[in-house]
Formats: sequence, structure tokens, C-alpha cells
Amino acid sequence: MPDEIFLVIDLLLSDVQEDGSKLWLDLIDKVLSKQSSYKELTGNACTLEIKYDVTKIVNEYAKEDQKAYCLIETAELKKILLMWDDAVRNKYVE
Repeated sequence: MPDEIFLVIDLLLSDVQEDGSKLWLDLIDKVLSKQSSYKELTGNACTLEIKYDVTKIVNEYAKEDQKAYCLIETAELKKILLMWDDAVRNKYVE
């Protein structure tokens, strides 16, 4: 994962995990389809602030010496979540 979007790893491992990203994807799709201009969702460790162009991922437990958020293109985050779901599904197919 590129350094600029380092919190995607925290999002996947602590919030999405192996349960799938349906809840997250549903909100992203509402914003990308312009049904909504903004959505926010807080998980175990991260909060997503979803806007059409960019999503802010905030680590709710960042230490003082750590950067507490990163920005990622919303469409790119959607692609990553879909790839994560595929990887989890494929893990159990073998």
C-alpha cells in the first residue's frame, strides 16, 4: 500500500476484516451515484468521511506522533474494497 493511503490497511484489518465490505460499499455507492453528497461511517478503529471525489480515512486511535488521517479517491477506495472481498472469498475456495 502506498504511504499516502496507509490507513487503508487499518481499515481493512480492523474494521472490514473478513466480514466483507458491503456496508462500506453501500455508502460509497450512494455518494458515487449522487444519491447523497456525503456519508460518514465509524468502525472499530477508523472513520470514513465519504465525498464524491475523495474520502478521508481517520484513525480514531492515532497517537500524537502519528498522522491521524489520509485521503484517497473515493472510486479507488471502492476498487480496493472490491479486491479485498475477492481475496477473502478466494481464500476459502481452495
